[in-house]
Amino acid sequence: MRVGKLWTQVFGFCQRKRSPVFTEETEEEVMSSGLIKSLFPLLLYFTINYSRSLSIPLNASMHSVNMKHILKWSLLQASCSTVNYSVQFQGEYELYNLNGTWLDAYDCQEIGENWCDLTHDIASNSDYSIRIKTNCDGQKSWTQLPATFNRRHTLLLVPKMTVNVEGDPIQVGFSTTISDMTVNLKVWQEGDEQNALIHVIRAYPYNFSIAAHRGKEKMCFKAEALVEAINKSCSTDKQCVIFPKQTSDFMRPLIVSITVVVAVTVAFILGWLATHFGPQIKQTICHRETIPNVLLDDWPTRTPILCTDVSLEPTDPLLLLLPAKHQCTVQF
Repeated sequence: MRVGKLWTQVFGFCQRKRSPVFTEETEEEVMSSGLIKSLFPLLLYFTINYSRSLSIPLNASMHSVNMKHILKWSLLQASCSTVNYSVQFQGEYELYNLNGTWLDAYDCQEIGENWCDLTHDIASNSDYSIRIKTNCDGQKSWTQLPATFNRRHTLLLVPKMTVNVEGDPIQVGFSTTISDMTVNLKVWQEGDEQNALIHVIRAYPYNFSIAAHRGKEKMCFKAEALVEAINKSCSTDKQCVIFPKQTSDFMRPLIVSITVVVAVTVAFILGWLATHFGPQIKQTICHRETIPNVLLDDWPTRTPILCTDVSLEPTDPLLLLLPAKHQCTVQF
């Protein structure tokens, strides 16, 4: 709108100068006309760049879960050789006591990502204005979060409660990403909630030990997680469990002794069986086959020499006497 009005004033002035009513131009009018012509390229340059800087909007939003505040925005939809983003914030203290000063988010200056963790920057319960500076090849533009953000608006997730009844005493634990909260654990016997006991857990990790009578009644648990910094809380569902009876201290060594005696007895029996019935067991498991008769025939003690009367070369007869019963004539 501002650019349109500016162009309207410039063209109106030029047309007014060329109107037939002003036929005689004074020296002052000539100078004014020359000044407008000299300023026209500069005006055109600033108009184009001003319009370009306004045509780079970003969709920004704040995501806050369990007191962790993450600012996210859409990537720049423009062709830039280099582009980076910088984040600034302004709380009520900066607005009223520091003359509207904007502070730089320490970890989010000239970054290439489209998100910024403002958890440590937003450290009070005041309303914060947040804006993002986009730098595209030296061309800068600003996008501000549509509404102010207060950390009281964070979404608290209910911590997961686990009850371990295997050990002694009973262990109750809570898993959560919040490191600064108070857990109010409510414990009662089923059907007697009006006489419930409240246990306060303030230190991380959030674990609690309970000594209970095993096998007699069902115990119920319910917890409320409170973040005192923002005065906001959430509660878990009721969980009721029966504590099984555990083996007494006297029975444990007795069971171990019986187990050792049984193991030694079984080992002794197996050894006795192996000593007295070993051959029978071996014959049963490893069956021995009868050797064929062909393998039992007598074989000559020396390698037999093949004899022939046919020779391919002229030879002289030679009588070879062998210890065996048969003879043969070998020709060389």
